[in-house]
Amino acid sequence: MLHRAVDFRPSLLPGAIVEKRILAKVHSRFIVTLAYAFQTKNDLCLVMTLMNGGDLRYHVYNVDEKNPGFSESRAIFYTAQIICGLEHLHQNRIIYRDLKPENVLLDDAGHVRLSDLGLAVELAEGKDKTKGYAGTPGFMAPELLKGEEYDSSVDYFTLGVTLYEMVAAKGPFRSRGEKVENKEVTRRILNDPVTYPDKFSAECKACCEGLMMKDPAARLGFKDNECAELKKHPVFQKINWGRLEAGLVEPPFVPDPKVVYAKDIGEVGAFSTVKGVVLDETDKAFYDDFSTGNIPIPWQEEMVETGVFGELNVSWAKGTTPRDLDRNAPPTSTSSKSGTCLLL
Repeated sequence: MLHRAVDFRPSLLPGAIVEKRILAKVHSRFIVTLAYAFQTKNDLCLVMTLMNGGDLRYHVYNVDEKNPGFSESRAIFYTAQIICGLEHLHQNRIIYRDLKPENVLLDDAGHVRLSDLGLAVELAEGKDKTKGYAGTPGFMAPELLKGEEYDSSVDYFTLGVTLYEMVAAKGPFRSRGEKVENKEVTRRILNDPVTYPDKFSAECKACCEGLMMKDPAARLGFKDNECAELKKHPVFQKINWGRLEAGLVEPPFVPDPKVVYAKDIGEVGAFSTVKGVVLDETDKAFYDDFSTGNIPIPWQEEMVETGVFGELNVSWAKGTTPRDLDRNAPPTSTSSKSGTCLLL
């Protein structure tokens, strides 16, 4: 599992508790899984799925620096898996708001998962839209930049930007290394059409155009509680969605287990330390909420499917402890196979 720590006072980290709650709620092979959440004296810690293949941004620019970017087929494969992750989030009324290549991680088999949900927001019951400035410059949708209400369509705009960058090895509104103020990037997103290098096929270009429509009503994405229209786009004609969602499609690239897909270790995971901070009652309440741990959904499902949950629930609902879990119960000649569990 991956251990990720974040520092500073709870009052400065509303995203930490949001991320913990959202990760505990979702269950998808295309989103990192939260195993546990706890605190130390200095850090808030999330124990999540180990994704040792690196992030997509690293692979786009650093694995082959002389020929950055992915083949279109590889980019389409990752985009399809990202769509599955986004669809799950949106079916749970969660807007991601920070999709970008560095937040998409590869596992050791070459499949990808969404990570870093610190900027995500869960829509309140009865509401279909929200407001708030969140995201990364160059990726944010026009309606968000204009301060308007928005829904899950903002995530499909960022998906279009991500797909474009995977193929072109540069952003559609800002080239890598270009010195430009965020104000100019915003102007480009709101007003300028996107230009495409020759390496884009007509289908891939059309998909990017559909995802990066400036009008959210015309944008490809999540409609009627699914991404059916987007999945039927010609660029995904070779994708078997059923097999993909089951994890049965072979990835176009498998990470080398002997390679560390990251920059110098000194640039990774550097956390600041804050000293002399006194925690008040509000902070303690935050820690109590954050450090409740998490019971992974697959484990919960196994307990239900095997009947263990039902058997234990019947006994404890009556105020009694199952015999084979009661340390004070006298020995019995009954076979251990008839009990709740086998004690060795």
